[in-house]
Amino acid sequence: MKTLFTIIVPVFFIGFILNPGIQGNKSWQKSGSFYTAEARKVIDNKCYGCHSEQGKSKDAKDALLWDSLPNLSKGSQIGTLDHIIKVLKEKKMPPEGIVKKYPEMKLSPEETRILQSWAESRADSLLK
Repeated sequence: MKTLFTIIVPVFFIGFILNPGIQGNKSWQKSGSFYTAEARKVIDNKCYGCHSEQGKSKDAKDALLWDSLPNLSKGSQIGTLDHIIKVLKEKKMPPEGIVKKYPEMKLSPEETRILQSWAESRADSLLK
C-alpha cells in the first residue's frame, strides 16, 4: 500500500503541473499571441463578461466569443475583426442599456482606440 501511494501521488502531482488547462479557459490562455497585452486588458475588463461562454446574454455570445476568435478560419477572423471595427466606430458597444446599468463598463476613447487599432492591425496581418 505504501508503494502504491508513493507512485500514485507523484504521478498525479506531475500530471497536474504539466496540464496548464486545468485552471481557467484553455483557448483564452492559448490565444495570448493573438491579442496584444493592451487589447487583452480592455477585453478582460470591458468585453469578456458578456462575450464569453460564461456570459449571461445569448445575443452577446452569438455575436462574438473572444475565446473562439483565434480558432476561426482566416476569412471568418477577418470578417469578425471588420465587424468589431465597425461596432467600435459606431460606438455600439457596450450597449446603452448596459452602460446605464453599469457606467463603469463604458469604453473610454483610449480603450476604443486600443481595440480598434488592434483589430485593424490583426486584420491587416491576416490579409498579407
